[in-house]
Order: sequence, then C-alpha cells, then structure tokens
Amino acid sequence: MGPVTGMADKAVALLANLSAIGEGRLAIAKAGGVPLLVEIVEPGSQRGKENAVSILMQLCLSSPRFCTLVLQEGAVPPLVALSQSGTPRAKEKAQQLLSHFRSQREASAGKCRS
Repeated sequence: MGPVTGMADKAVALLANLSAIGEGRLAIAKAGGVPLLVEIVEPGSQRGKENAVSILMQLCLSSPRFCTLVLQEGAVPPLVALSQSGTPRAKEKAQQLLSHFRSQREASAGKCRS
C-alpha cells in the first residue's frame, strides 16, 4: 500500500473505519501500518491525508504505546506541514494530534519532576 498507488485512498479509508475499534487499531499497528500512514500524511492525496491523520489520532488517543510508535516514525514534521496547508478537516485533526503530543510530553515531564 504505497502512497503513489491508486488503491491507497481506498485502503486508508478502510483502515479509518477499522481504527474506530480496538481490534482494528491493534491490527493496524501489528501489521506495520503506522510507518505507511505517516508516509501518506506527506505526499498523499487530500482525502488520503485526512484519513491517515484520523487513523493516527485514533491510535494515539487509545494508547500511549501507539503514540510513542507514531512519534518514533517521525510524524511531527508532516503533521506540522499538514496543520498549515491541509484541508480544513486535515488541519484540525493534525492540530489536535500535535496538541495531544504536547500534553503527553508535559504529563510525562511532570511525573519526572515529582
């Protein structure tokens, strides 16, 4: 499922539906979907980007482990770019995800200081 194939948008739309349930999120992560989703956020179509960032958000909100995985894949730079130049929906989702990353970082920094 590379971002240049015509099937990428359909596959990402299907994954967006699967990411709404726990088993789907787990399957996406176990199958190595996170690196591909992060990759789609950069060069993908507008619809593909929206769906990819929605899936990444579902993953990150459901588990700190998934959040760490997304961050390790270098998601921040493409999310920042998307938050500035994507569709309104993609911008909003990217900003929400970046905000979630910040709050997670602040929470863990607070635990270290205690």
